[in-house]
Amino acid sequence: MPMSSLLESAPDVHPVRRERPHSDALTATILDHLNEQTVISLDSLICLMPQYTWNQIFHTVDQLARCNKVVLRRHRFDYTLFSTHFLA
Repeated sequence: MPMSSLLESAPDVHPVRRERPHSDALTATILDHLNEQTVISLDSLICLMPQYTWNQIFHTVDQLARCNKVVLRRHRFDYTLFSTHFLA
């Protein structure tokens, strides 16, 4: 058996990870809320978007923070999002 055949896998074994269609909408919604309020708690953001789960929102916020599009700070058990314009 050639080595190249061992390295290749069937498409159903390791499916390509595709972005979920709602992730762009979720990202845009989070950024819109943050542009309106400049500073917002994660709990408030979750209350404003009941159509998404806590995990979906936190994951998206985490990705935005890692890309330096928002600033995420934790104080004890509370998370707060800041617009990057607020801290500049």
